[in-house]
Amino acid sequence: MAVFLNYIQVFFLAVFLLFIIGKTVSLQRKNKINPITIGFGKDGIGQLVELFLLLLVTIWSFEVIFYALDMPFRIFGWPLNIRLFDSFALKIIGLVLIGLGFVFFIWALINLGTSWRLGIDKKHPGKLVKFGIYHYSRHPIYVFFNLYFIGTFLVWGNIIFLLFWLAVAAILHYKILEEEKFLTRLYPKQYTDYMKNVGRYISFKPSAYRRTAYLKSLKQSIDT
Repeated sequence: MAVFLNYIQVFFLAVFLLFIIGKTVSLQRKNKINPITIGFGKDGIGQLVELFLLLLVTIWSFEVIFYALDMPFRIFGWPLNIRLFDSFALKIIGLVLIGLGFVFFIWALINLGTSWRLGIDKKHPGKLVKFGIYHYSRHPIYVFFNLYFIGTFLVWGNIIFLLFWLAVAAILHYKILEEEKFLTRLYPKQYTDYMKNVGRYISFKPSAYRRTAYLKSLKQSIDT
């Protein structure tokens, strides 16, 4: 079972990278869109935050591989690799959270279509998407990252993965606030109404709203 848990971590990471690379290549070739906007066209704290986030995710990915393959090398040594707990039940919960996160991630990529961006694209923003998973969350991909990082911490139980999660969660929340400011300026009425009815991370609005919102978004897509 321990070997299975190790290899499934590598599998999840490979799936994540393949989806990102595949979506990027598809948008570049078919639609002539460069969806990777992290760190580009910005200055000041925004650029630093995005580059730091990219660095964190990169280092975290290598650490996941090193732990999963039980390699002797670690980027961070003692005391950050101290294990806080080693619970089979928590490992299963962690994998469930990671799997749930991937549902959010893949569903969001499908709903976004050509509007998907990795970062804020001020020059060529995509259409505002409010259907599908976006009936339940304004930022499902950020929910995915939080679930993925929390799940990874529960699987391994090491201090370093706890710190990774806390750091990434804080940066992502900052990114969410910046993105909401940008979308509010870009779609003043639409996005303001959307924020009133759909939660930032998870929405618990009645299903009646979701049906109404779906019909409206469907009509708008047909009209355009």
